[in-house]
Amino acid sequence: MAKTVGKRARLSLYLKDDILRRQIKVAAAKRDMSITDYCTRAIEQQLIRDGEVSLGEAHPLTREDKLSLSKKMDKLRQEIGPIGISVSELIKEGRRR
Repeated sequence: MAKTVGKRARLSLYLKDDILRRQIKVAAAKRDMSITDYCTRAIEQQLIRDGEVSLGEAHPLTREDKLSLSKKMDKLRQEIGPIGISVSELIKEGRRR
């Protein structure tokens, strides 16, 4: 059931227990986000994974998202070792395309 409140659509979400709600609340607080923003972001990411929404349709990444992705990339680089090309060269190549 979706209600439109102003220019926003409302979605009611019933959770199975208070523990899950508390976990969501803590996760949102760690990222300095509201529960609504945190849940919206999680739902959007799942829609992208499911192929229901393309990356271009999703909201832009937040600073926290970019930092998280950067950390994951750094960890992957450590695991696979040097890739044989400098990061600055990769950036130049990406800009040419």
